[in-house]
Amino acid sequence: MVADGKNINCSGKCHSIKLTMGEYLLDSPMIAIQMRGVDVVLGVQWLQSLGTMNFNFQELFLIFSQKEEKLSLEVSKGNNLK
Repeated sequence: MVADGKNINCSGKCHSIKLTMGEYLLDSPMIAIQMRGVDVVLGVQWLQSLGTMNFNFQELFLIFSQKEEKLSLEVSKGNNLK
């Protein structure tokens, strides 16, 4: 089920995808679905794994701690995380 409450079909599941966002490395299972305009959607399960975090939806950044190190993910021009 997706955010609007509709169900969509998945094309398959990858069990260990490594995704680098700046200095952050995510190693996670991912489900393949057809979408337009985006490469990856990181869901609530991923957000829950980060613990306490700060979001700024106007400036589009996320700050969280991992292994006692403060990390920041920001959207740069072209809608890519830097």
